[in-house]
Amino acid sequence: MIIVKLLSLGVALSSVLVAARSFTPHDLVTFPRPGSVSPSPNGRLAVYSQSIYNSKEDKTAKNLYLIHLEDSAVKELTKPSYHVSYSDPFFLDDTHIAYVFHHNKSNVDQLYVLNVENDDHYRLTDFPTAFGDIKYNAKSRLLAFSAAVYADGSLEHAVRKDRELASRKDSALVFDQLMVRHWDTFTTQKKNNIFTVQLDVVDGRYRVATHPRNLLRNTDLQSPNFPLGDSSDYAISPDGSQLAFVSKIQTPDNAWQTSQHIYLVDAAGETEPIAVNDNIPAASSKPTFAPSGIMAYLQMAKPQYEADRNRIVIFNPKTGSKRLLAEDWDRSPSELAFSPDSSTLYAVAEDRGHAKIFAIDLVTEDITLLTDKHYVSDLSVLSSDKLLFNLNSMRHPNIAHTLDIPSGNIVRQGPAKDLQERLDEIDFSKPEEFEFDGSLGDRVHGWLVRPADFDPYKKYPVAFLIHGGPQSSWADNWSTRWNPQVFAGAGYVVVAINPHGSTGYGQAFTDAIQRNWGSYPFWDLEKGLNYVLSSYDFLDSTRVVGLGASYGGYMINWINGHSDRFRALVNHDGMFSTVHTYYTTDELYFPEREFGGVPYDPLTRLVYERWSPSNFVRRWKTPTLVIHGGRDYRLVDGEALATFTALQRQGVPSRLVYFPDENHWVLKPANSLRWHKEVLDWIDEWTAVPEDLEVPFIVQHQTK
Repeated sequence: MIIVKLLSLGVALSSVLVAARSFTPHDLVTFPRPGSVSPSPNGRLAVYSQSIYNSKEDKTAKNLYLIHLEDSAVKELTKPSYHVSYSDPFFLDDTHIAYVFHHNKSNVDQLYVLNVENDDHYRLTDFPTAFGDIKYNAKSRLLAFSAAVYADGSLEHAVRKDRELASRKDSALVFDQLMVRHWDTFTTQKKNNIFTVQLDVVDGRYRVATHPRNLLRNTDLQSPNFPLGDSSDYAISPDGSQLAFVSKIQTPDNAWQTSQHIYLVDAAGETEPIAVNDNIPAASSKPTFAPSGIMAYLQMAKPQYEADRNRIVIFNPKTGSKRLLAEDWDRSPSELAFSPDSSTLYAVAEDRGHAKIFAIDLVTEDITLLTDKHYVSDLSVLSSDKLLFNLNSMRHPNIAHTLDIPSGNIVRQGPAKDLQERLDEIDFSKPEEFEFDGSLGDRVHGWLVRPADFDPYKKYPVAFLIHGGPQSSWADNWSTRWNPQVFAGAGYVVVAINPHGSTGYGQAFTDAIQRNWGSYPFWDLEKGLNYVLSSYDFLDSTRVVGLGASYGGYMINWINGHSDRFRALVNHDGMFSTVHTYYTTDELYFPEREFGGVPYDPLTRLVYERWSPSNFVRRWKTPTLVIHGGRDYRLVDGEALATFTALQRQGVPSRLVYFPDENHWVLKPANSLRWHKEVLDWIDEWTAVPEDLEVPFIVQHQTK
């Protein structure tokens, strides 16, 4: 049973003042970016890092902030600098913080310690090679981290081997199995392994008391998983005696199977890891210990399917017993945390365009909704009555909040002065939600964001955004890449629809896109555009532009072959050919699941061909901006070159913008500024009205 306990989050925006100007790409790139928030053991303090980009210097600074949770005061612990940076902070005890210290002249970043009471700083580690994904158990003083090492598992040997390989005269890379490369990186002989060290305190200062122990030595296991894994791939038990971790073994089928399992291992490294669930050929994630010693983790059931529903499994390491918790709950959690008495599991899950906190009783399995708006991340339990988490929305980046569970009171903890001052400068548009009847008789949800300085008596062009995934969603969250406020600030009404295939609307809704890439989602987008154009008088139906990335880029190409209602299109890292993509992508399990098998099977080939935009290029007439990253190994740059070639050869107005140093996303700040300039210039050009132009207006139908 789900108990709805709706709590107001209005306090989250209580200090954001109405300002005079609209949001720009420069704001997006130069706004302070708070990171994950980490609490002290007593729950009275929290610490986080924040980065800020200087566009004139083309440099980024990172520093640390301390929050006093009792009065919401925020203190700057370090000073921003372009020569050094401070990141990934966590508490060693109630007064000492450890953090990663980077100096431009150092070869390896190291952990340093800061005493928040007297500002005493000192170095803690002296590891020989790069490390990260750090976790710490304050009770046992066990520090865990990951590092990429070779087969012998030695940190020292990894340094020597790296130097040896760097001195080679040739540059050949040799492979005998897939994956050759993953996301934006070629696979190497190295694997991520988890290490532990023991800390102790001498004369009031922490020190590393033991040599690093490789818990995965002499195994084929790796954790965190390469290359996108992080510290959520493993957890330390309450007493510090064990670690649970996720691993996917590098076998020949790793490119077309998603199976990854949970393992338990002794924290001292004296025993080999033991698999908890290797009988299930699907993905596991997020091992999380309760104070009592039991464990929860997330388990998918369908092989090859990375967007299957995450089911919650409760596991007892002492008895080996397992059970599913709240199996009838049709949502897919992404974060887990236990109450101090281990009787309640808190879960963060997407739900209709928001990421919310739910409380699940381990006995009754009743589910209580604790937050109902915006987007929650970095959930921590402070006490039996209080939670700490980051909250972001379309109107602000991460800001720490606390929730008093009995009263439902939510308190905004910060932000730091520099972020608040930037927020106060901007007149952010308030996002609006709408629904309409979509494919399969389902209600489909979407967002509308009005332009800055909105005038209801004017007609506005429409920026129609299409998300990637396709198993993802537009949500009330802050994006440093596709941010609706940028387009609203540029004078567009933003429409962002979550068609079939999107997440947060039940698993059947997500699954419906399989073998139907160009049908149900496309019809939803068409119906949704019809709905908003007929429902909002201030939308100009003759000036609609479509923009999408990844699957959204695929849909842009599909739209170009199946619709002529858009003035212009923007395709970022999209797909041209479903067949070509299969043979060049990194994760084969994705197209095999989406299209029902391999394209060299004659029957399955029909599905690939049915939904391939390449088969409809003869219909392409809409002006299109094509953007791609050279390090995108999910959808390789050949997809962009093919798209651009098809457009150019047919005389369709088009432009190619290529970033050789970016992956599937444009992450470098200067490149992001250029990306936004190219995109806004393109859509402005094709949505301009005659009086806006210095030259005679050329109507759309002459190029369509």
